[in-house]
Amino acid sequence: MSAREPSDLLSLVPPQVQRTAVVLLHGLCSTPDELLTVQSALRSRGYPVHPLSIEGYSFDAAAPLQRAAPYERWLDAIQVHVKALRAQHDRVMLVGISAGASLALGAAIRCGSDVDALVLMSTTLRFDGWAIPRTQFLLPLAFYTPLGRFWQYRERPPYGVKNERVRAWIERELRHRKVSRAGSSVIGVGHLREHDRLIRHVRRNLNGVQCGNVLALHAQQDEVASVANLDILARGLRCRDFRTVVVANSYHMITIDNDRQQVVRETVSFADAVAHGTTPEHPLYA
Repeated sequence: MSAREPSDLLSLVPPQVQRTAVVLLHGLCSTPDELLTVQSALRSRGYPVHPLSIEGYSFDAAAPLQRAAPYERWLDAIQVHVKALRAQHDRVMLVGISAGASLALGAAIRCGSDVDALVLMSTTLRFDGWAIPRTQFLLPLAFYTPLGRFWQYRERPPYGVKNERVRAWIERELRHRKVSRAGSSVIGVGHLREHDRLIRHVRRNLNGVQCGNVLALHAQQDEVASVANLDILARGLRCRDFRTVVVANSYHMITIDNDRQQVVRETVSFADAVAHGTTPEHPLYA
């Protein structure tokens, strides 16, 4: 029996899935590799998936120095992409992890009804995880005064990962490269300042998110942002259907850690529900 042609496989994909575009938004100064597990699963089911690299936000391997653009330009880039997708598809869903979740929220505020659904992973609207140092309150001095001109954040263990084998792999990656699947080895003050401005904008305008369906996935042991970030979302969002899933055996980077398969399953189930206008097979806390 001969293998099916790609056109034959496409004919087996429900039209609702083909008309539901998914935009993937990775973390700050990182790459789309953070969401490869999600990207592969959604594409295998026939979803048109668009992992975005954004100038002045994403890590640029060709640049000797990573320069940040104002967060408004990050949102501009997503808005242009969303509008182009709306011209070809019935629905657009944004999937973001860490700072990418903040981007997804900011884009939903900006784009209004052009965004139909959000998947927010490891949402970081407040840095209050167990590994955040007590000196965190001093960061605005670095962000907004000349004191921070020469400061930068250097990634260190546990790299957002509980799985020791994955963590060792990330360490090996960072010895030879400036970036790994968990993000850049160093993040400059410019990117951090713009992310801080984005967070402030999103928290002020959460009730401006118009899309009716939001899924938030978070790790119980997130070392960067505690599950209290889900409470911020629950209080601020006015969406019709807000569901949360808290995974038990990961840190911040849930797409590459111990619970990554659960994260993929929940995301795909949610995407299917959005595409078909149904309730997920396994109802989540709402």
